[in-house]
Amino acid sequence: MYYCDKGIVLRHRDVNEADVIASIFTLRYGRLEVNFRSARKSAAKLRPLTELFCYGDYRFYLKKYGAMPLCIGGGIISFYTEMRNNLEKMMMFSIISDIVLSLTPVYQSSEDKFNLILSSLDYLNSTESVSKWFVIVFIMNFLEYYGAGFKMTNIGYESELWDLIHRPDFSSLYRLDEYEDLYDDLLDFATSKLLEHSNRNFQIRSALKYNNLASQL
Repeated sequence: MYYCDKGIVLRHRDVNEADVIASIFTLRYGRLEVNFRSARKSAAKLRPLTELFCYGDYRFYLKKYGAMPLCIGGGIISFYTEMRNNLEKMMMFSIISDIVLSLTPVYQSSEDKFNLILSSLDYLNSTESVSKWFVIVFIMNFLEYYGAGFKMTNIGYESELWDLIHRPDFSSLYRLDEYEDLYDDLLDFATSKLLEHSNRNFQIRSALKYNNLASQL
């Protein structure tokens, strides 16, 4: 079966002598584990499509009864060059990639998740400095699409704050600075819910602290 889909590379790993397996979150099919044969060879045309954070239009081939599609072509939609030159932004997207991969089975489609990931890339690529609220907003919206969100109940917080946190386009992050005194509580709440559903500690607070120190150097 041949098919095409837009996708975002969340992770890749080298296999065999020259192959690459990439975890790609696609618009229609959700998370896929994709084989790129000979992609590490110097003349490989598909190599750029395996790079982390690449947003591309992919062509796949899946054998009958096969489990892993083979990438046979495609083109880059965006390579997010500005983000690649900023260590803090790359680490931020690595965090959310880990979250997505940990809580999304292969072939579980979700257009909402795809658009959230894409909005994250667009925000990180375009902003001069990353809001510390970015990760909280991503987690809370991702949990909503995962099926374990809290959008319909503010659990004691102001309705305006809850509305701002659940805007998945990241357009209102600057307004969250008005709630500085609640930041630590909300970060603890978001990360505790991740731990509850993934049984994994993502060490998000440590990563954010490291990023803050690195940005001051």
